[in-house]
Amino acid sequence: MAGSLAYQVYKLVWSGLDWLYPPSCGGCGAVGARWCEACGLAADVVTAPICPVCGQPQSVDMVCKRCQDAPPYYQALRSRFVYGGGVRKALHRLKYKRDVALGEALAQPMIQCLQAQAWTIDLVAPVPLGLARKAERGYNQAALLARPIALSLGLEYRSNLVRRGRETRSQVGLSAAARRENVAGAFWAKPKHLHGKCVLLVDDVLTTGATVNACAQAIVEAGADCVYGLTLARARQAHAEKDQAGSGLA
Repeated sequence: MAGSLAYQVYKLVWSGLDWLYPPSCGGCGAVGARWCEACGLAADVVTAPICPVCGQPQSVDMVCKRCQDAPPYYQALRSRFVYGGGVRKALHRLKYKRDVALGEALAQPMIQCLQAQAWTIDLVAPVPLGLARKAERGYNQAALLARPIALSLGLEYRSNLVRRGRETRSQVGLSAAARRENVAGAFWAKPKHLHGKCVLLVDDVLTTGATVNACAQAIVEAGADCVYGLTLARARQAHAEKDQAGSGLA
């Protein structure tokens, strides 16, 4: 109940700011909402059949070959939307235009996605942003999504649960193999907060899943019982599966 109340207060604060400073939709630019109903209805929702592990849409509800051949470190991963259209525009504004108010608005469909899962979760953490990129941007967009999700569940939130042990290149434009190599061994987590816990790892967009899987590995190796992943969107399969033959990374 405390968590639910905290979330209601959190939403009320943003609603008050919307009243003082009328927002425009991150997807279409229409005045009156940060993420309008029309954009929400137009967004391409990820639906079954999917791989029950990595969440990749496919023709049947069964574990995909990639997850069979090389199981990822997370238990399961889900995404609300397919990346494109208004979702892509909204995330671009959140990440690059400093429209931080979109974090709370875009977290709402993620919460709806999470409510459909029978996951037992103890704490919520965002995928960390590189120090250079965070210094340049001023914030971690994944954290802007993760905090309201934690509040809605009444769960512990740890913004620095996972940290980067080294800086990595931007994943944009890299092949699946290059993405895996780029983030391999790049993350670490503090065992102090993880023994016996199940962690929900939150990010904005999933492409190959290399970053989420590397973070999940760090969390599991630090003593967590399990890791689940949740992203707002995921790249279409045709884009996400470039050069990923033999990969266990969703």
